[in-house]
Amino acid sequence: MSRLVAHRSKHRGKSFLCNSCLHPFKYQSALDNHIPYCLQHPAQMVVYPDESDAVLKFEARNKQHPIGFYLVCDFESFLVPTHADRYTRTIDRHDVSGFCCYRITRYEQYQTPPIVYIGPDPISKFYDHVISESHLIDQIVSHHVPMKPLTSQQEAEFRTATVCRNCDEPFSSHNYKVRHHDHLSGQFLFTACNNCNLQLKATKCRRPGDKRPTPDAGEKSFFLPVLFHNGKNYDFHFILKH
Repeated sequence: MSRLVAHRSKHRGKSFLCNSCLHPFKYQSALDNHIPYCLQHPAQMVVYPDESDAVLKFEARNKQHPIGFYLVCDFESFLVPTHADRYTRTIDRHDVSGFCCYRITRYEQYQTPPIVYIGPDPISKFYDHVISESHLIDQIVSHHVPMKPLTSQQEAEFRTATVCRNCDEPFSSHNYKVRHHDHLSGQFLFTACNNCNLQLKATKCRRPGDKRPTPDAGEKSFFLPVLFHNGKNYDFHFILKH
């Protein structure tokens, strides 16, 4: 059993497993100290699905379509030597010196050049810029352009469609046929069912700490992905430390 769960620890030697919670320990003494406290709680139980519900299905079909807006960012930093004493060796401290942020979108009228900043307090300037971009993109996405008139070919395609182009499910009285279009350009995209049409809308969200009611503000908040080059191993450390 220890071989099955040993990967949960960075220890590469022999593991001592608690049979109640399935947590691996490096030393037998650590396991012995853990067991009296662990037995005060019910043992971990794995619940398997029923045979009728044992098939995984992909349902997040909205993630198969391109995102309207997202930001690509990167931090740059200086290496500042730190003072060392006799107990530590000299290492370099990474201080952020600037950032670059680029708005990515397929809509040419909303494309902007990359923003590059080098100067004092770059992390705060980065936060201000991202929040400003988020507000601007919220205003853009909140404005819905009516669908343009369909061409004769598009109208014929809509009339003859019997299944949804997104989920390949047949239309029904409960999940009826609709015209799915781009809300920013007004261009007709394809014939979809009502469920997919609602799922493909921009994802709304509420900003952390924002207690104001959205309808009163007149501006809705939408999910805006922010991507970093090598963010997990480098850039995200600056964000978490700030």
